[in-house]
Amino acid sequence: MRVSTLRVKTLIIFFQAFFFIFICYYLFNIYCPDGKCGKKNSPRVIYPSNYFYPCIAVLIDFRTVDRIITIVHNVNQHIPSTWPIQIFHGKENEDFIKNSTLAPLIASRKIFLTLMDQVYGYARTNELLTDPKFWLRVRGEKVLLFQIDSVMCSNSPHKITDYLQYDYIGAPWDPSWYGPSKDLVGNGGFSLRSRSKMLAVLALVPYDKSTQEDVWYSLNLRFVNGSIAPVNVAKTFSVETLYYERPLAVHRLPVNCSILTKLFKTCPESRIIAMNTCK
Repeated sequence: MRVSTLRVKTLIIFFQAFFFIFICYYLFNIYCPDGKCGKKNSPRVIYPSNYFYPCIAVLIDFRTVDRIITIVHNVNQHIPSTWPIQIFHGKENEDFIKNSTLAPLIASRKIFLTLMDQVYGYARTNELLTDPKFWLRVRGEKVLLFQIDSVMCSNSPHKITDYLQYDYIGAPWDPSWYGPSKDLVGNGGFSLRSRSKMLAVLALVPYDKSTQEDVWYSLNLRFVNGSIAPVNVAKTFSVETLYYERPLAVHRLPVNCSILTKLFKTCPESRIIAMNTCK
């Protein structure tokens, strides 16, 4: 009798332990499925206002143009629900953003706004992105930096989480610009970067104030052991000048009508940022 009772108790303890482990595993995979930045449909947790995120999307724009709203919605639909979006803005467009269709996302803290004292136009992008003070205000380590001349593609088989192992990735540049021996990755207008590596480069190498910031980082990240994606991977991440059929995103579309026509079919969202129409 005692043996039977002991066996029953042992089985109960075993099943309780199994159930506990299962619940822990289930919750871990929901809230942190890749150990870092989550899956696209993971339930979102609201963190404190000063929380530092593993992964974040960042937009810097000081204008009152509708495309800001369109592109932010587009990016939000294509990143994991655990990634917030941080918008750096000025006084002039603060109300425009707050009163837009982004308002519910702002209220839920999926989007949070960061007011900049100075207005940085396109000509001052290099200055801002090579300023350590800017990077210290970015509230995440892995940073998807996007501009409103970029858009993400719904038909792509690739996901933003496919590229987290790199410290820098952007659309490859055309080899004819720099030659085959030069670094060809990548464009900064839609790029994934490690914040810590940006700060490490800035602490080690003085910015020359003449080179484009994305080119400058691609040349200097090696000095801080930064991992830059190879061209064959970067072309799947974003298309700017080198064509790839189903990229994760496109940035500042090429003027080649043959390429445009193909991208319009495989990435219909690219029409949003198209400057040219092809007949």
